Amino acid sequence: MDIKTIATGIGLVITIAGLFVYQGQLIQRIDVLESKSAPDIKPLEQRIAINEAEIKVLDAVVKEMKARRDNPLSQ
Repeated sequence: MDIKTIATGIGLVITIAGLFVYQGQLIQRIDVLESKSAPDIKPLEQRIAINEAEIKVLDAVVKEMKARRDNPLSQ
């Protein structure tokens, strides 16, 4: 065996080992992604509902202010 054959064999072994390491890292990343759960959005939904109710109240107040401003008899 000459040096080129030995170097080629070592290179192939290192390449195959690198592929196995990469596959192991990929599987680990997938396991981490699968273990994560979705965040709890119930508090956000409640806050959105409260904000929507407040917006409706404020909208009614603005409409009332506009009606008073547009009424010529209220001056």
